[in-house]
Amino acid sequence: MTLREAASIDDLYRAIRDTDLALTSDPPLALALDRRVDRPRIGRVGATPRGHASNQLTPMDRRNLFRTLVTETDLTWKQAHRALDRTLQAWDRTGNIDAILDYDEFDTLGIRTAVETLRTADSSYHKLADSRLDDELNLAVIGESALSELDRSLLPADYETVDRFTGATGTLPTFDIFPSATAIVDALIEQLSAGTAESVGVVLDESTVFSPLVEAGLAAAEIPFQGGPGFVDDPDVRTFLRLLQAVFTGSDLRVGDIEPLLAPLGVDVPRKLGEQRVDALEDSALPGLATVEEAVHTGTLRDAIQAYEALAGVTLGTLRDECDRLGVLDTAVTSELLDRLTYYFQSFDVPVDRERDGVLLTDAASTAYIDRPVVFYLGLGTGWAKTPPDVPWIDSTEYVQQDLDRFEILLQNGRQRHYLVQDTRAGEDVTPCVYFRQLFEQSFDRFSDLPHERYDDYGVERGAPGQPFVAPPLTDGDTDDVGALSQSSLKRLANCPREEFFTRLVETPTASYMARGTVVHEAAELYVTHPETVRKEFETVVDAMVEQVRAYATDDRHPVERTQLAIALETAMEYLDTNSPEEADHDAYADRSQENELADRLGLECESQLTERWFEVPEAGIRGFVDLLRGPTDLVDYKTGSQSTASKLRDRASIDPLHDDPNFQAALYLLQHRQQEPDEPLSIHFVHVLEHADRMARGEAPDVEELVTTITYLPVTFSEFVARREVYEAVTDYAESNDRVKALDPLGYDAYREFFLDHDLPREGEAPEQREAVITAFIEYTKRHVKDTAYVENGCRDAIDDMDDVVGTYYLKPDLDAFETFVDEQLANLNAYRNDSFPVRATEDGPNWDRVDNRDLILTDD
Repeated sequence: MTLREAASIDDLYRAIRDTDLALTSDPPLALALDRRVDRPRIGRVGATPRGHASNQLTPMDRRNLFRTLVTETDLTWKQAHRALDRTLQAWDRTGNIDAILDYDEFDTLGIRTAVETLRTADSSYHKLADSRLDDELNLAVIGESALSELDRSLLPADYETVDRFTGATGTLPTFDIFPSATAIVDALIEQLSAGTAESVGVVLDESTVFSPLVEAGLAAAEIPFQGGPGFVDDPDVRTFLRLLQAVFTGSDLRVGDIEPLLAPLGVDVPRKLGEQRVDALEDSALPGLATVEEAVHTGTLRDAIQAYEALAGVTLGTLRDECDRLGVLDTAVTSELLDRLTYYFQSFDVPVDRERDGVLLTDAASTAYIDRPVVFYLGLGTGWAKTPPDVPWIDSTEYVQQDLDRFEILLQNGRQRHYLVQDTRAGEDVTPCVYFRQLFEQSFDRFSDLPHERYDDYGVERGAPGQPFVAPPLTDGDTDDVGALSQSSLKRLANCPREEFFTRLVETPTASYMARGTVVHEAAELYVTHPETVRKEFETVVDAMVEQVRAYATDDRHPVERTQLAIALETAMEYLDTNSPEEADHDAYADRSQENELADRLGLECESQLTERWFEVPEAGIRGFVDLLRGPTDLVDYKTGSQSTASKLRDRASIDPLHDDPNFQAALYLLQHRQQEPDEPLSIHFVHVLEHADRMARGEAPDVEELVTTITYLPVTFSEFVARREVYEAVTDYAESNDRVKALDPLGYDAYREFFLDHDLPREGEAPEQREAVITAFIEYTKRHVKDTAYVENGCRDAIDDMDDVVGTYYLKPDLDAFETFVDEQLANLNAYRNDSFPVRATEDGPNWDRVDNRDLILTDD
């Protein structure tokens, strides 16, 4: 790459040191020239035209002019800001304050108001327009082409010009390509120290991730720096404004949305509240937030600032002063005022007290000069070029050429220069700054198409001292073994073990559907213990249910929520009326160990030994809650989600191969209940209380049994199951002409049963040779009892094929035995992971990412 060689700051100083004054359009260059003065003199050696006319180092009077417009005219804040910017820009470019009115599209009431106000307002623009340097002054102008017409109005008839380029050409060194922004910042921080900070400048695009990463890295390494975040980027100012925005957001703002704001303030936000509406919280839930809310609703902006200061333990002096300057400090806080303040702070640079020493951080589009011997350039992406404003008084070609000049000079600052870039980001190519296309003769799309070297971590070992983004190693230590698993833990371990790790590490907030499910379960439990009261006070109970979930639903959703909750309770009542619980001893279950919030709201007690029973069986490695022990062999679980068939639930419980959306609840609960009734058939009934909510809301009354999905456990082998009458009837439930019926009807159930009790038939896919031998024996057995024909052989084979479908809605003894082994394996895996690490993949196929809740926390090799 060839580029015009830029004169260094030292070269420029030598060129102008004997003059009375040197003017430049670049404020950092003017300051750098002043630093090089090595002999006594009166006044500054370098200045910008506006700086010289106003006798200010860096004039910053836009804020004062804006305040004048909003206090002395009828313009709104946005109108005033836009009119001010357009008028000052046109005045600067044309040298005439009235020039903007020559363009019809800008000859508006707002612009005319701004022109007339600025015509008399005290400002550096006004002083520059009224000033002219003495013709006797020995003046040098550096980079004359970069001066505006208003700047030129200051110039005398005769002056010396100094070119910013030497006339020679030079080349840039190669780019250093890193795999990530973090790697770039790691490499940067590794090269710096507090002792060398004054010698280093860092150029970056402030709108990219580099800005906060570099600031955080320097702070973590205790390396001083200057520049960096402005007033609006101050964490407390941003948090204050966002908290006020939260107050006015409305009924759909959730606690989880503002948790990142409250946590740094020391406000402990219970994770379970994450999905609750902020405006539905009781003051005692988050007292710190309640104090700010009260100040906002009942006081002035001054009161809101004081409330935040008390909560955060900080002083927002600059914010208070700026609001006072704008005349809004003692006004009521409204959403309109908040919008105006937010707009103002994003549009104007409010001065802040900055460090005056350390590493110099500079925005890539703000200047051409960095007065440091060592300069690091980070990113070099599209934000390093300015886009010409779309206004008629600016020639876009001239504007781009001036910015290209600035860019070429910028790249040549410092005696040591390092260009640290990324080639790709999130799988996409990083586009180099557009100006490189004018500097390189070759075509390219990414930095790796240009001269470069690749680095992983700038040649240092990750984790070396001074790298702030590498976690310290974990210390060795033993962990206590986990003794039991719930069905949700089993799902996560089987799908993605690292998901189980983050679920244990990061508490999951209670979501609206979870809150709805909880209150429905509590209402069903309440009906078991107080049926007459619930029938008599049905509307009161539903009102209490709605109140319990009110914090999760917006106001317009409450009627819908009430209808759904009423239908759910009505369905549960109907089911329990027709399937009354039977009192029995259940020694395998502990007493209920959780409160019934709904009962507490209604002043009732839940003391049933049949509802919400907890179990934890270390020897089986399982734990969980059972909604209802309906009888000695029957379990009930209420569901508020969509209904599945028994066969689909059995399919989702497959462990070999593992289903991509596993559901082990039925197997786990039946395994638990088998501890109590080891030799009895068992059933679990899933009652889907909202499955027919739409129909019931229309006044229809579906049969409640349609809402129940039942899965049964039989303590038998597959062959013993096949010998049962219901299987015989299922495989012969065809027309008389079907081969199954023609073969097995004459055989009869008794002969059929006798055969399968004497022969151990494996399931399809298990012991294929033994299975085929049993099938062959059954065919011969049937032929001897019926007839030696082809339809007998076909009918026997078809009937046996059907048997695998019939068993698809049952758990048999071998099934629960295999599941118990699976639980043992997963529990052993979990305890091994806790002492080593949690892998992402549980199988070669990898996780089903659609079933992973903490996807953003899980990094993969990809």
